[in-house]
Formats: sequence, C-alpha cells, structure tokens
Amino acid sequence: MTPHDISYILNELGEDHESYFRAVAPPIVQTSNFLFRTVDDMRQAFADEYSTWLYSRGLNPTVDILRKKLAALDGAEDCLVFNSGAAAIFASVFSQVRTGDHIVSVRAPYTWAQRLFEVILPRFGVTHTYIDGTNIANWEAAIQPNTRVFYLE
Repeated sequence: MTPHDISYILNELGEDHESYFRAVAPPIVQTSNFLFRTVDDMRQAFADEYSTWLYSRGLNPTVDILRKKLAALDGAEDCLVFNSGAAAIFASVFSQVRTGDHIVSVRAPYTWAQRLFEVILPRFGVTHTYIDGTNIANWEAAIQPNTRVFYLE
C-alpha cells in the first residue's frame, strides 16, 4: 500500500494500533487534560501548545488522526478541524477581513454565518451584501473596491 492509497489513508494513516489495547479502531480520546511526567515537560508544552497534547481544545490523539486522514484525502499538508460549523465559518471569515472590508454572501446563509455578518462583523466595521448566488452576474454586480470575501454554501 502507498500513502496515497485510499484504503491505507482510511484504515491506517495516523494510527498506532499497538497503543489501542488491541482494539481495531482507535479509541475516542475524551480527556481534556494530559499527563506530564515533570514540571519542565509541562512548561515546554505550555510554551508551544501545538507541539504536544496539552489540552483537547487544541490537540488530542483522536483529532490528530482525523486531521492526518482528511489532509491526505485532500492531498493537503495539514488541515484544521473545528468542533462546529459555526466555529469553522467564524475562523475562516475572521482570518480574511479587517475594518473597512466588505463581504458578498449568498442570500439566507447558515444562521450563524448570518449572525456573523449582521451582528458581529459590523461592530468591527465590516459590511456585507446578500445576493441571489445562482447567477454569476449578481456576484459581479455586488463587488465593491473593498470586497475581500465571497461567501457561499
């Protein structure tokens, strides 16, 4: 099997079956905190939270396996995994806009995307325009000099 073989990616990539107490499928790690043998080990982990498992909001073994598999399936170097669609939308949009920017979005987007555009981003000086996204001319007509993001679902 090669690292690009879909069967390998789905069934083996990122997994360490010897560590699963002989279970075929990796266990779901639900702990929020992880053990450190020394205070120095813990300090080192806090210095770079993404260097090891520290607290599950960032990394844990289950999320690591999922990230590796999703990235490999998409031919990517790595990927981000969020605990909700709203979190993924917020992070991706917030990372691309700043005060004075404009967003063009499909009309009636997902509820939390709509809340982001109508309630949260205006506090930071980011505006939006909703359009019927089924016609490319609508996208082109809504572009402003400060348009930074096109949002569609």
